[in-house]
Amino acid sequence: MIKLLRKLGYFPRLCVWELTLACNMNCRHCGSRAGRPRDDELTPEEAQKLCHELAALKCRWLTLGGGEPLMRRDWPEIARTLIGLGVNVNMVTNGKAWGPDTAALVKDVGLESVAFSLDGLEGTHEYVRRSPGLYRHVLWAIDECRRVGVVPSVITTINKRMLPELDALRAVLAEHGVQRWQVQLGNPSGNMSDNRDLVIDPEDLLDIIPRIATLCRDPKRPKIFPGHNVGYFGDVEADMRDRGGAIPFWVGCTAGCSVIGIESNGNIKGCLSLPSSRNGIDTFVEGNIRERSLESIWRDRNAFAYNRKFAVRQLDGFCRTCDYADICRGGCAWTAFSHTSSRYDNPYCYWRQVKLREQREAAARKAEPTPVG
Repeated sequence: MIKLLRKLGYFPRLCVWELTLACNMNCRHCGSRAGRPRDDELTPEEAQKLCHELAALKCRWLTLGGGEPLMRRDWPEIARTLIGLGVNVNMVTNGKAWGPDTAALVKDVGLESVAFSLDGLEGTHEYVRRSPGLYRHVLWAIDECRRVGVVPSVITTINKRMLPELDALRAVLAEHGVQRWQVQLGNPSGNMSDNRDLVIDPEDLLDIIPRIATLCRDPKRPKIFPGHNVGYFGDVEADMRDRGGAIPFWVGCTAGCSVIGIESNGNIKGCLSLPSSRNGIDTFVEGNIRERSLESIWRDRNAFAYNRKFAVRQLDGFCRTCDYADICRGGCAWTAFSHTSSRYDNPYCYWRQVKLREQREAAARKAEPTPVG
């Protein structure tokens, strides 16, 4: 599959831009340990220059993220510039800073949509976010978006506490007119590495993945979009991916191939979720736009080597023996690395857990005493 990606060419069609690492919350699962801004965040002038560089590289979809993007004062100017250059722009927000006039501003700026974080029903969400009253405030903000004609979406990070709440949460989102719902697995990086009681076990996928697939088959709104670390393969795979797409199965991590992540100080990564300096790791930083142009970093033949120069022999453990090794390439790079410190071994794979369950059941049958008769 990587050969096909090479043939199609590498373009950062999708970008997630951490506008600032400043945040008005301290969530238990925050992978980037957001809170205070970086000491060297991009100036407004540098941000504007970067907008033009992204458009020149044919970026078509961009998410304004953080930290909390609303805490960067020039976010409207950044968004307007990108939209003027033909880039579709949306935002991911925790919703806490959402005020009476925010929805109208978002509408005026022209964002394609706004995605609010909701990680369970009221008690669970406010435990994870450490913010009493936030749940109802986010639902109000969603209603405000609908009132002014902005498309509201929701992103849910799956954790141990919210597993029984998936169906009930979807009903709540439907009541509030949410159109799209992305569900993704929480990984033990950043703050969540300090709160491992929230991290699901690999075996939980045997229950979670079929449930998500069932929700995907249900035509009711909101439409569900499984995140890139949810899957992979097995009898439910076609339901997990876009059934209207040309390829109805997982085609591997696209970080550094069609996806790019930008940190608020200009560091470039293949995916914003991959760890860097705040977690004491610089393995995935490919360069900084203050030192080289974005085009120079993106087109560097040695950049994003973990995906662009992938070979099956690099895989470890079960992934190396898997029937889907060449296509899957170890699944989500962030998930694999956060659990095993290896990009190339990912225990959070549905197919892997199915095969391991089959092995356990076969061993149990073999261990059964032979009837005497």
